[in-house]
Amino acid sequence: MKLGSISFINSLPVDLGLLSGKVASEIEMVPGIPTELNRKALSGQLDASAVSALWYAEHQDQFLLLPDLSISSESGVESVLLFSRYPMKHLKSKQIGITRQGRTTPALLEILLRQFYGFRPDFKIVESGLQEIPEGVSALLLIGNDALTAKEAMKGKGLHIIDLAEEWKECTTLPFVFAVWVVRRETFLKDPKKISGLHESLLLSKQWGVENPADILAEAERRTHLPLPVLENYFSKLSYGFGEGLKCGLRLYYEYALRCDILSKAVKLETIAEQKPQLVP
Repeated sequence: MKLGSISFINSLPVDLGLLSGKVASEIEMVPGIPTELNRKALSGQLDASAVSALWYAEHQDQFLLLPDLSISSESGVESVLLFSRYPMKHLKSKQIGITRQGRTTPALLEILLRQFYGFRPDFKIVESGLQEIPEGVSALLLIGNDALTAKEAMKGKGLHIIDLAEEWKECTTLPFVFAVWVVRRETFLKDPKKISGLHESLLLSKQWGVENPADILAEAERRTHLPLPVLENYFSKLSYGFGEGLKCGLRLYYEYALRCDILSKAVKLETIAEQKPQLVP
């Protein structure tokens, strides 16, 4: 079985047990940024994967959710940051730079600006890995490791640094779900026992992450070279379950995405626990 693993450090508390071999499994871990994993999951190169929340909504007919797993935040998260020369309300008619690393967060920014600030953003694709706002744009949206490192680099430069998860919480009072774990629907229907085993391995890996925070921090430090206090603060703001409160936040995100024509149809959160396997001859 091939399982996609987001290469940002935010997935380490779930994945590191499997990646390091601390949790025994025959699963082949395939790392990549969210857009790469989305593509591989859709083409069948992966049996299951962590994927962006928006992408799941767009392909819900082909995938099922794995229960009790997400990358979420109850408030601010510090890895979905808008670096801006102006307050958000003054970005109307100004270009905002976004990268190709993910779509859930640009959609979140569009929803916030349209639903709560009253204007449609003007996005421009820029390269990833930037440590400053490039010429020609008034703000820069960064996610994952890029956002964490850029925040340290851009401190003291007089910029507005806006945490979109915190902005969402203030506007809606609800948490935000960035990513979920999914399995190809046809794969589950053909071999539900094997997928249940993969799901159990992921939950065991998540439990290992809870019990070994020092290992998570050490690997995150190795990947980002950020100070341990910064990383400790970052991980303290993330959630990895998928309880009803998080589902409510995700449903509202999808509802707004539908209103903004980011999504074309309503989303049903369907897990493997709710799907009855079919006998395949």
